[in-house]
Amino acid sequence: MTTTDIAEIGCGGSEAGEIGDGGGDPGAGGGLRISRVPNSEPPPLGLGSPLSVTLDPVAPIRTSVPPPDPIDVGLRRFAISATTVLLELMGGRRPVAHLSGVALPHIVDQFRVLLAADLARGPACTLLRLHTQHTGPDVAEITVVYSRGERVQAMGARVERRLMTVRPTTPGGRRRKERRCVLVSVSVG
Repeated sequence: MTTTDIAEIGCGGSEAGEIGDGGGDPGAGGGLRISRVPNSEPPPLGLGSPLSVTLDPVAPIRTSVPPPDPIDVGLRRFAISATTVLLELMGGRRPVAHLSGVALPHIVDQFRVLLAADLARGPACTLLRLHTQHTGPDVAEITVVYSRGERVQAMGARVERRLMTVRPTTPGGRRRKERRCVLVSVSVG
């Protein structure tokens, strides 16, 4: 039997699975019949065929690679440390006061209310993955995957570098303005 031949086995016996003897007659209720399968492949294209494709041997080769977008490593480092503070706060390992150094006051207030009502507390949270997508020179969107007990959850945040008023380093000193990274929004799933 060649690869283009197919065998047809008819079941003409009294029980299913028996091969009957139809005496070579295909319509006699059984037997083994071998027939050729038609070739369904199109004929090969020749070099002179109008459908043949020729490759241009003088195609331009790109030798310069465009420079990558500048990535602010400081924003990513801040995102990791601020997310760690958030996760430790949600796990009950840090007080809410620690969040005031990395987030805007409205975020601190929201977490204070959630923790007072025991809505954000739970088992310890562990950071699994953090992705930073820079959307501007001083702005980054953060996607966080973390585990809390047996469950895996997600969180989104936005980090911006803003001009902030900084406390004086010496008592009685003057406050000064400085560009610092800060969490401006957080969405906990």
